[in-house]
Amino acid sequence: MYPDSKGKSASLSIPELKMPIPTNPVVYVILRALYAGGLDFHWTSDSYGRPHYHYESKDGYINIFCDPPYKGYPFWPDEALKKAASLQKLYMNPRWNFIYSGILRNTVRKLSVETADVYLILLNKIAQLKNPSYDIAKISLEEIAEYRSVKVRNGSRQKLINDLKENVLLLADLRLSMTWQDYKNRGKITFGRERPDRLLDIMDVSYKKGKHEWKSFGFRCGQALAAFLNPDGLRWIGYYSTGLLRLDPYHEAFTKKIGTYWILLGITAGKKGMYPRASPQTILDFCGKTANYRNPGQSVDAFIKAHVRLQQIGVLEDIPVLEPPNRIKGYFNSWLDTPLSVKLSSDLWMIKERKRKTRQEKIKIANQKNENVQLQAVIPRNYRELQVNPTAIREFRAKYGLNQNELAQVLGITRQTLSYYEREMRALPEKIAIRILKIWEQKSKF
Repeated sequence: MYPDSKGKSASLSIPELKMPIPTNPVVYVILRALYAGGLDFHWTSDSYGRPHYHYESKDGYINIFCDPPYKGYPFWPDEALKKAASLQKLYMNPRWNFIYSGILRNTVRKLSVETADVYLILLNKIAQLKNPSYDIAKISLEEIAEYRSVKVRNGSRQKLINDLKENVLLLADLRLSMTWQDYKNRGKITFGRERPDRLLDIMDVSYKKGKHEWKSFGFRCGQALAAFLNPDGLRWIGYYSTGLLRLDPYHEAFTKKIGTYWILLGITAGKKGMYPRASPQTILDFCGKTANYRNPGQSVDAFIKAHVRLQQIGVLEDIPVLEPPNRIKGYFNSWLDTPLSVKLSSDLWMIKERKRKTRQEKIKIANQKNENVQLQAVIPRNYRELQVNPTAIREFRAKYGLNQNELAQVLGITRQTLSYYEREMRALPEKIAIRILKIWEQKSKF
């Protein structure tokens, strides 16, 4: 929520079907690390017991670390000890390392599917910046909740905001070091060799006007992530389904993880004219899940159920036969290694190349739009005709200088609902169509 010109909070319009996100190695590995955290905890530990997540491929490796602030922890020494002892001496103390590693493990256990959702929403904001490598994006916790389509948690609005704030802070605690192949310059690029690089730089921001106060924050990507957000890297930008984003992170977490994997893989494959292809074992590794050899049928059923759900919400257009030929002894290993291929919804990867227009081209396009509005804004003959073509509402507003807020207030509906009608994302009710037609007829008489 952001303040409008009158000092009131203005609701933001969130796209219903998809949102842009960049697809690159850092994005992919961070999602793997987030899914490997939580209660299952698949992060490894160093010699001091401090957790980290390691990913390695033929292109290089990435290490993810958690580095929460020391202030506020009950194990932090008193003020006198802080002044007398340096951090280096504390790190050399075995007892402190034991305590601190426990703090880190508890922090990693807080990572969840919702943390990954917040991460994707922040990436969406970064992807829309003019210069993603340097510009600062801004978002509020209320806007994150609107992307997630969640209003309260456990009956409390404040509980929801506090949960989202905690997930943002968890992302702010993540650092990484990496070495990766630089195909453009035919070499290797390394980040965080001496000190791990921050994933995101997050800055608290608040706005106050009169009695109204809005809390939000600004953020920008760290240097490692920024290295892949150059003009070449942005060609791999893709869409993420908000239908998938709005699935319950607790009851449908497995479905969200699998859907995210197919989207990240499918964007790259789709641009090459191919379908994404992977084995169940590879997908489970991405999801931070271990194959259930004690009850393999349960794993297969959950896998099939998740794909059916992804098809229902429009992430996948087509799914393969996931049921194994038989379920006799020994079938599970063969099933885990069998490659699968799905058809991703074309809306999630078919993106037009972004081309900067000159000032003269922008003026020409604006004039053409105005001319088209004048020609096309013809009053429908009846309300049924308006229901068939609700996009005419936008033409009506443009002709008479009405914005969505003004027309929505007259109709007694929200601006977002009116936007859904105009974009044909919801059926236009007869009652609303009749009222719009009457307003249109009245306006045309003057």
